[in-house]
Amino acid sequence: MTEEKNRINQIYDSLVDTEEPELNIREKEILHPEESVEDIGTESLKTTAQDKPVSGSALNYYDNREQNYQDLLSLIDDAEKELADLKFRKLLMESDFTTLLDYYKKIFVKEEESASAIAKGALMEYFTFELIKPLENHGLQLSSNEFSTWETKHFNLSYRLTNEDKICFSFMMPTSDGKLRSEKIKLMEVDPASMSVTVLDTAVLTLLKDCYYEHIYTSGQNSMFSREMNDVIAHMKELGFSFDKNLLDNSEPLDLDVQLKHQTPVDVLDQIFITTMDNEKYDFKKVGEDSYLVALDGNQTVTIKQDNLAHTSSLKLNTDRKNKSLIEFFGSYPFLVPLTITD
Repeated sequence: MTEEKNRINQIYDSLVDTEEPELNIREKEILHPEESVEDIGTESLKTTAQDKPVSGSALNYYDNREQNYQDLLSLIDDAEKELADLKFRKLLMESDFTTLLDYYKKIFVKEEESASAIAKGALMEYFTFELIKPLENHGLQLSSNEFSTWETKHFNLSYRLTNEDKICFSFMMPTSDGKLRSEKIKLMEVDPASMSVTVLDTAVLTLLKDCYYEHIYTSGQNSMFSREMNDVIAHMKELGFSFDKNLLDNSEPLDLDVQLKHQTPVDVLDQIFITTMDNEKYDFKKVGEDSYLVALDGNQTVTIKQDNLAHTSSLKLNTDRKNKSLIEFFGSYPFLVPLTITD
């Protein structure tokens, strides 16, 4: 029995390590104020609790998020401006002349309101259309070939904003052979601030020269241009614009002086004299040392005065009680056109 017990104990000892493992007990370290970091062992530093640092990737995330936020604010601001601009352009399309005039003054003259370049272009388009609206009867439409240009069946009108916030209109007519003149002719300046219009008399004189001297236009074209533009002038007067006396307006009898930068050649005077002598309704006579009077039918007269010192001359036109423009007047008496030609 004893032997069997000993054998069992030997088997158990071979299976189980009865030797106790060695325990390493470390004494608690006390950190004294006078001790420096260098006095603390490396193991002590490893076991000290520390704050976890923010990683670089986290910082990049917050930076990118802030940038995206600012980009969104910028996009929202741009979208709001674009929406406001679209609403303003819609408002312009729905506006009448009085409202367009008010916007013109606020944006261009007083600069009380701002507008995009597209909105300004739209305002100019709608406003100029209202000014020349009678030309609708002659196929008025925007040109597909030129910016800021209106087309009719008989001529084109271009417009631009001047440095003085006025609108300058220039025109071009097809020549007698169907081509276009190489240069546009400045016709008039519209001042919405003062509600006044200045017609450039040089434009009318150029038309006469191109017709009767250069033979670029026909007298029929000139007459048609004068008639249609006088419809525009009458319309603009109804809108409240004022006009000084000019050579294009046919709403009143002609009674004005035209100053010319040249003297009337002797051969021109001779030809006028011959023409009047051949027509019993006309007369030609000298009324002063350097002055001549051409009497026409219907009590209409032209007085020619030469200035030998300044090498200039002047014409005084009087159509009695007949309403005419200079184009219409010279259309009736083409033999007088050479008086206006400077070449």
